[in-house]
Amino acid sequence: PFHVLFGIYMWLVIQDSSDPHVRIVGFGDRTSFDAGLPGRQIWTHLPDDFGTPGYGRRREAAIRGHLSLDMQDRNELEWLFDYWLGHSEHLRQYLWAHRKEDIETAGRLIQILSPAVICNILRYLADDYWHRYCGWPDLLVYRENEFFFAEVKSSSDKLSEDQKNWIRGNCKVLKLPFKLVKIHRASSRTPSDTSV
Repeated sequence: PFHVLFGIYMWLVIQDSSDPHVRIVGFGDRTSFDAGLPGRQIWTHLPDDFGTPGYGRRREAAIRGHLSLDMQDRNELEWLFDYWLGHSEHLRQYLWAHRKEDIETAGRLIQILSPAVICNILRYLADDYWHRYCGWPDLLVYRENEFFFAEVKSSSDKLSEDQKNWIRGNCKVLKLPFKLVKIHRASSRTPSDTSV
């Protein structure tokens, strides 16, 4: 769902026709691929350095200006989510952020997270997308105005390199409340069990 938010809220800056690095690219329709069907070719505009740290540095002023406009108001974010959903379709398809359930979850995130947190996440992804889009935690746990992200692991499970990268990025940049939750199998013995 964070990639849905990224596609919706950042398409205007990423696909900016005044960016000299933007060129036309083609890729297969993701919805058809999900259904196991042959799909149409989608043609869209993308910068040749999108997803790299160089893109974030090169477009720093444009990204900062975009996120400081109407993106700090929750009502405006809600309105833009609906208004830009169709406009952002090609970018979201490119990012595999097209599934209906992910779009619905992304819409819910606007109600849970503050505009400042959402903008911080968008900036974090824009600065190095291909290195930061994986490894996000399993859960967002929330109640009223409180929330935290949780990565759930069994006692024998280990963090992947992508998950370690997200934790490092969160510690240095995002600073979102985060917990690593370890699940242990309950013992099958009851308190009345005795060894003979």
